[in-house]
Amino acid sequence: VGQKRKLTAVEEIMLKEKKQKEEKATTAALKKEEEEAADLDVGDGSEAWLLKGIVVKVVHKKLADGKFYKKKGVVLQVRDSFVGEIKMIETGHVLKLDQEHLETVIPAAGGEILVVGGKYKGKVGVLKALEEDKFAASVRLEDGSTRSLPYEHISKLS
Repeated sequence: VGQKRKLTAVEEIMLKEKKQKEEKATTAALKKEEEEAADLDVGDGSEAWLLKGIVVKVVHKKLADGKFYKKKGVVLQVRDSFVGEIKMIETGHVLKLDQEHLETVIPAAGGEILVVGGKYKGKVGVLKALEEDKFAASVRLEDGSTRSLPYEHISKLS
């Protein structure tokens, strides 16, 4: 009494297959979580993110006595990965600025974006929605996939 009967060969095989499926499902779920976490990784800020054709905002307070502070421009050209020629939208002035004096611009929902950082850098997409609790944006990329990317990894396309 209280002894388990020995499993038949078929039952052993079925049990083994069930365990393998469960392990596979767990592994797949962990991999998906890791990928999503990697998509949201903003890095240490040393990555060159300035790309031609994006809209940026000037965050240099003292430049031209603050004349361009919080003003938007379009990147015409990128030099040395970190420095860009920016044509200001309001005035038409062309400024040469390091990316540390600029920030990305998030478009309205439905606006076209360019991914400027992370593993999808260089991909074009459309902003679907903001995920404010994650400081991220839901973006549908040109390949049809939808990704959650940090605000810093996307910028409005001109």
